[in-house]
Amino acid sequence: MKLKLEWMSQLRVAAGQARQSVECEEGTRLEQALRLALEQLPPDRASALSALLLDGEALSPSLLIAVDEIQVPIGTDPSLSDGATLVLMAPIAGG
Repeated sequence: MKLKLEWMSQLRVAAGQARQSVECEEGTRLEQALRLALEQLPPDRASALSALLLDGEALSPSLLIAVDEIQVPIGTDPSLSDGATLVLMAPIAGG
């Protein structure tokens, strides 16, 4: 199945692109899809993006993730369907 990812703000800068497509098996879960996306990027981009996406081995709890315009609750790992669009945002702080 094919998924569409949209990287927002600093995730876009780290990935070096605003959008990415990922091919994966039916029933792939969110975290697995994001790890596949990291594998497709050049090593320097994958490293920069990984630092923002992951907190140790798990997804960072500060990420805001939506699948097909529905926010994914923190700590959940939903199964994805063909053609799903994932939108990912990292928090931005400043004054």
